[in-house]
Amino acid sequence: MSHDPAANAPAPPDRRFATIKGILSALLGYFLFSSSDAVIKLLLGQYSTFQILPFQALFAMIPVTFMILGGRGLRMPRGENLVWVAARALLAGVGAVLGFFAFRHLPLADVYALAFCAPLIVTVLAPSMLGEKIGPRRWAAVIVGFIGVLVMVRPGFEELKLGHLAALATAFSGAGTLIIMRRLRGIETASTMATAVMLGLFAISLPVVPFVWVTPDLRALGLVAASGLMMGTAQFFMLRAVSLASAAVIAPMQYTMMIWAVFYGFVVFATEVSPWTLLGSAIVVASSLYTMYRERVRGVADRGTAPVSPAAPPIRSE
Repeated sequence: MSHDPAANAPAPPDRRFATIKGILSALLGYFLFSSSDAVIKLLLGQYSTFQILPFQALFAMIPVTFMILGGRGLRMPRGENLVWVAARALLAGVGAVLGFFAFRHLPLADVYALAFCAPLIVTVLAPSMLGEKIGPRRWAAVIVGFIGVLVMVRPGFEELKLGHLAALATAFSGAGTLIIMRRLRGIETASTMATAVMLGLFAISLPVVPFVWVTPDLRALGLVAASGLMMGTAQFFMLRAVSLASAAVIAPMQYTMMIWAVFYGFVVFATEVSPWTLLGSAIVVASSLYTMYRERVRGVADRGTAPVSPAAPPIRSE
């Protein structure tokens, strides 16, 4: 028998197989996020955003609790980290309110397409907030991406609705979340961040509930329960995804949400996607993917380019 520890050590896992499993987990997670958004859109015509949010967060906490018990548990952030975690929670609440407002007034695909600008906004803010040096190629990608936004909203040709502004504001909220996740990656646990986000949803909505309360029927309760359970379960799959594959591999999977948005828009809401939305979103997605590629080349992605939910509360906690 060999006494060499290296000889007796188990063989390392097949990284390629692990990456495939990570991608599949991410695809399932983003499908669940999209499905949760579609369910919420069904309710927005009957109930206030501020009434829906706490119920959704309550049911989402069920799978998140199992995630906490199966992980490293919770710990209280301290010092400067506590401020960043609190800011993450606040952005989650604000982003949810903005996203739900956009859902009420725009098709899912339109909201997602505009919210996909978040990585481009991060690039703009990175020099001042992250101390990163942005090269001319990434700046060019940002310019191209915002041209894609102009293609989608076509100011002067189409009426710019409040829903468009809310969707763009959601992108800024998502960008803020990305920046915070970069700062805290490897410091705070995924469970801690996910719980903080849930608390943020409660904090932003509960004070308003008494003023907007409408007694829900069983159908509405069932839908919001399904939405919350899907949102919380998506957390598990996203956490599993980034434990199996790098964030640089997982991040582009978020754009599959557009496929589900088009599907739900056509099948559930009987809405067609404008060709301009598809063209503009294709430009934004291409520029964002190129930005991610350049970050990976420069080694920035290794510091944690965590994907963000463009429309639902950005609670990816990887």
